[in-house]
Amino acid sequence: MPLSDAFRTDPAAGQESLSRRILLTLAVNSALGLGILAIYTVFEFKDIARSPWTHVLLYQIYTHCTGDLAAFLLPPIACRLSRYSGWRLWLPYLALLILVGVTGPLLATSVAFLLPVFPAGTFWTVFSSVAEISVLITIMIGAAMYLVESMKARVQATTLQLRTQQLERERASKLAAEARFDSLQSRLQPHFLFNTINSILALLPEDAKRAEEMLERLARLLRFALDSQQAPVVRLRDELRLVNDYLEIERTRFGSRLRFQIDAPPELTSVEVPAYALQTLIENSMKHAVATRREGGFIAVKIARDGDALIVEVRDDGPGFSRQALRAGHGLDMLEQRLEALYGSMASIEIGAGQDGACVRFRLPVLVKA
Repeated sequence: MPLSDAFRTDPAAGQESLSRRILLTLAVNSALGLGILAIYTVFEFKDIARSPWTHVLLYQIYTHCTGDLAAFLLPPIACRLSRYSGWRLWLPYLALLILVGVTGPLLATSVAFLLPVFPAGTFWTVFSSVAEISVLITIMIGAAMYLVESMKARVQATTLQLRTQQLERERASKLAAEARFDSLQSRLQPHFLFNTINSILALLPEDAKRAEEMLERLARLLRFALDSQQAPVVRLRDELRLVNDYLEIERTRFGSRLRFQIDAPPELTSVEVPAYALQTLIENSMKHAVATRREGGFIAVKIARDGDALIVEVRDDGPGFSRQALRAGHGLDMLEQRLEALYGSMASIEIGAGQDGACVRFRLPVLVKA
């Protein structure tokens, strides 16, 4: 799906978004200029100390001429180029990045000589020294920007595809319940992916190994999402791996605010469970017991067998809720309909709330996947 199709908005929303984007771009580039100046001050303190305000002005001019140009020129052109692939995409996009990386310093140097700041006759010397660094930084940031926006566009394309498929499914109760479940996932996954991508980008300069681990966990989550589209049920061990990867990624975001424990006997890990069933309970606890509270929360997962039934229980120390609080289309409401569609009266879901927090438990027949 082209980036241009993924980011269409109505005129009113687009106008508001443009204003916010302009202000954000100006603020970010101003801060970037001050940050680069601070770094150079460490190495050239005496030179900068002789005329600090001149250097502040210079760095702001160079940062805004290049940064603002890139921020407003690259996205719309990248949207058009995203329709292509291979050299037809990257060759013109690389040429565009080099052009921006050269044009920005050229404009900034011209402004600096008009003030004037530099001695006459040194225009090309000043320009060439700045242009080399500007081109390198522009290429790095431009490539990263395109990759991130491409991933976001693919997520939105997947969301649109899932919603279209939902309208085409039969009206039978089992397929309708599964379609509503797919709709829930299409709403939750993009939000989670955006947060994860932003966390990975933030970790890259500080802890590359940890960022790599997050990427591996994200890749497993995406693989599970693709596989689960073909199979409505999965092994418990696969669902537990999904939950563990999800919680570890969220722990990167929330730190010590998120605490969890998983208790699952190994002999039960081959039992079939509906895809995303346990994950739905975990996401519910994350939303109500962890994300909304400054102190965070604790999530406990317990898997047990009761005769011919599998008991899956998720507890948290959040505010709790009752069955009456469920809304149509809510994640737990959809899960209950899926259980009924797949197992009929052999499955059930229980919701409890007390002083210790919330407890959601579902029961389903023990079926072992070959």
